[in-house]
Amino acid sequence: MDPPTRVSLQSNIGTLRYAGRLPIWKAVEALGIEWDDASRGKHSGSFEGLEYFKTRVPNSGTFIKASKKLDDKVEFGRAVRNRYAPVELDEIEKTDIVFGNKVAERVGFDKIRIRQSKLDQLTVVSLDRQCVAYPSGNLETLFPSIQHLDLSHNLFDSLADVAKITIQLSQLRILRLNGNHFISWDIPPDLSEAFSLITAVSLTFTLISPSTISILPRIFPAAEECSLAENSLCDEKLTFDHAWPSLQILDLSCNNFSSIPTISFPGENSSLCELNLSYNKISRGGMAMFKSIRILDLRYNKITTWTELDRLRSQFPKVTDLRLQQNPLIGGVEEDEIQAYIIGHWGGLSAVNNMKVSEKERVNAELYFMSKVSKGQFKDFDMSGSRWAELCEEYGAPVASDSIEKKNAVLDLTFVRGSKTESRKVPRGLTVQRLKLLVAKWYKIPIRKIELVSIDAEGRDIVLDDSLRELAFYDLDYGSVIHVR
Repeated sequence: MDPPTRVSLQSNIGTLRYAGRLPIWKAVEALGIEWDDASRGKHSGSFEGLEYFKTRVPNSGTFIKASKKLDDKVEFGRAVRNRYAPVELDEIEKTDIVFGNKVAERVGFDKIRIRQSKLDQLTVVSLDRQCVAYPSGNLETLFPSIQHLDLSHNLFDSLADVAKITIQLSQLRILRLNGNHFISWDIPPDLSEAFSLITAVSLTFTLISPSTISILPRIFPAAEECSLAENSLCDEKLTFDHAWPSLQILDLSCNNFSSIPTISFPGENSSLCELNLSYNKISRGGMAMFKSIRILDLRYNKITTWTELDRLRSQFPKVTDLRLQQNPLIGGVEEDEIQAYIIGHWGGLSAVNNMKVSEKERVNAELYFMSKVSKGQFKDFDMSGSRWAELCEEYGAPVASDSIEKKNAVLDLTFVRGSKTESRKVPRGLTVQRLKLLVAKWYKIPIRKIELVSIDAEGRDIVLDDSLRELAFYDLDYGSVIHVR
């Protein structure tokens, strides 16, 4: 058969890897296809114990009869016109439009002409799943304004075919090639500059290999953002064979990493400031240091202990924006305490789990965390380590509770709601948030509507508005009165 080629059958994309006979279909040729959607597959290219082709993804192959009509492949220029100016004006003008015995008046053609004439003004072009397979010429004249091009999930056999398009688009800066399973990634010398102006490239679900990843800095030398998501990557090390000083954002989400991968460039790549490792299987750190990363996304991984988080902090000393949702280590933590625990373990954060952290919130969280550590609630936390030293230098070392405090571990407070007054005992170390939860239960009112107010010695209202503070912060003592509003 001819070399493998990309095909589509009723909009289902795959790679044709075999064309020939099968014993069960003696009168018709069989086609062996590896489907991009592996769930459509039934085997890995074998029939009755004989291998006819190999699939890259296990059990993603099937055989179909060659008599089935494959979707037509389209060249780039035709695809743009089909998508953005689908009416062929000349063909319409040659054909009369008849209703009964009357020929309809031809109107609206000026609008069609205007629409077609504006193709040269297109700046954003999306051709996702349009069966584009071939380049076309004269693009610098037809579509000179394209800046953002989405060619995801099409039928290109090679990256070189895409290069023949992009080399003609001098304004192109953003290129999305998601879902293109290129049979060849080779770029001939005459097309070596085809991607030299691209600043953002997305290669999600292209099944790109580590060896091809290594040469991306040469293919996309000006890229500031690169997505390699959903490529089944699991190697502990990604090695680039060329410096990539422009790269700032790298997306490695939805892969199979079990630990933080080593990302190696010749020399130090100090421009890389954002790393997305979400939706992997990461349970531990790695060996590499990431001195320039400031935004780190570790959502939906398998980090189970706060001790491991402390190790990760040492790998990413400059991170100020950390995302940790859906990791086992925060599974048993109350929602209002998660941010405080993360900030306590990882200093210098200005955003946690996509929420900005103000200076006041940071201070409150760190003080709250220190109180928990001093009470022994983080037994694995290293109090001889650098993070505890930082906290103690800023706030001073916590004073251990003496026997008097232990005796007075319970506060007897008076609560006033409307005309009702009653005394209740609560733990001295209770936070405002926990107290609100109790008040909501006692008075059967939504917690979001609760405002707790104490009255100081001069008769002024003191609103208990910092949920993470303990009651002692507001000088509440035996017999203090709290108004529930």
